[in-house]
Amino acid sequence: MKLAEMYFTDWYHKYVTIEVDDLTEQLKDSIAIHDDDCYALCSSYCNTEGFVLLNVLAVGSSWEKCTRGLKSKKMLGTFSIDMVLQSEAQLAEPDQDMMYKNEDFLKQMDEDTDEDVLKSRLDPRLDLLRDPFYPDVVMTGLIQDGGLAEYAMRITGVKGLFLTGKMAEETPEDTGVHIDDDVYALLYLNNSEYRLFALFAGNHLNEDEQDVMNRIMKETAKLGLDFNGISMKS
Repeated sequence: MKLAEMYFTDWYHKYVTIEVDDLTEQLKDSIAIHDDDCYALCSSYCNTEGFVLLNVLAVGSSWEKCTRGLKSKKMLGTFSIDMVLQSEAQLAEPDQDMMYKNEDFLKQMDEDTDEDVLKSRLDPRLDLLRDPFYPDVVMTGLIQDGGLAEYAMRITGVKGLFLTGKMAEETPEDTGVHIDDDVYALLYLNNSEYRLFALFAGNHLNEDEQDVMNRIMKETAKLGLDFNGISMKS
């Protein structure tokens, strides 16, 4: 199965062996590359621009034998998602060596990112809506011509039941929403698939919109509900 055919949350921050062929040559400054080193054991993270990178833990000659370099404390290198998205891939069962090498590295890569954004990257409900290269960018429905059309928004956090973000592309004039405008989106089910709907969008909510948002926030807070689910109230 190609990496592109897997759901994002099936492999993100996890361990996946990828058939990378001669891409391993790019790692030769970190480890001696043999002619049959066509596989790379990788994990993944997003850089400061939200672009997916795969950090290489080890290389090898087969799916089963891909552990050379695993004992090294440093990563062997990185591949950008566009380099490997169409490559064959298999999930790898993590062992102690993999976790020891990878967990602190991922924490370091994520330390400056909003906690709710990090949670959204691990939320499988959003997988069908994501940009394959920038997983914080998701398709969100806006009212247009009396119907619903989807446009890209960049996730910035969570506010109560709402997934918050910024509009990531220009939209038609009749939506009243522009690039970089604030978006407050709700998740809903449509034919067993999760979609997002921008209940509020734009940088200046009118008095009625602000009142509705405040009431939604107040009532759902009483129930301990937010976008990530049910939380226990103290």
